[in-house]
Amino acid sequence: MNASILPNSPILFLITISIPGGEEIAKRTFNPRLGIEGGISIIGTSGIVKPFSSEAFVNSIRKSMEVAKATRSPRIVISSGAKSERFIKAYYPDLPAQAFVHYGNFIGETLKIATEEQVPHVTLGVMMGKAVKLAEGNLDTHSKKVTMNKEFIQDLARQAGCSEETLAAIGQMNLARELWDIIPEELLEKFGKALIELCHRHCAPLLPNGELTILLITENGKIYS
Repeated sequence: MNASILPNSPILFLITISIPGGEEIAKRTFNPRLGIEGGISIIGTSGIVKPFSSEAFVNSIRKSMEVAKATRSPRIVISSGAKSERFIKAYYPDLPAQAFVHYGNFIGETLKIATEEQVPHVTLGVMMGKAVKLAEGNLDTHSKKVTMNKEFIQDLARQAGCSEETLAAIGQMNLARELWDIIPEELLEKFGKALIELCHRHCAPLLPNGELTILLITENGKIYS
């Protein structure tokens, strides 16, 4: 008989699980926005992540907004995701990382949450694909809910002074970001400002006690305000 182990006696093990470079990797995840620092989340052995439901995503926005407010940042910046955030962070280099919140497609819900949290200053960063939907009054820009309205965009471009040739090209485009190449450079600022004005008209009522700034972001990071 092995004298070191008695029958029915508990055997205790101390197991340490670590991830090399995990602390640095964690900084590039969603965790810091939720106030979780110094660690990384590990998914199950299947490696499968189930997608957010709409309700769960909105709840994550709410949590991010709460953390952002807790930083006492003078401004909270909302954007659709990592790409637009990267550009808009360069525009607001002094704001803490937690002051940037992703809205995904839920622009209206995010602004309502900002109102509930009594956020005084909000900047909404938006790229062309969502901007042309938002300008028409669609506060949820998911492709399942709304598609790009080329006639609406043509009307806006016509008001900005675009030619019939340009309007025809808009009618043939597949993606809204093509507008950056279709609209003549000398008319881009006028078109952009008109788009921003319409977006603001639909969004501002959702933030009645706060100041809303809307920034239109190009594919290469240029910002129109």
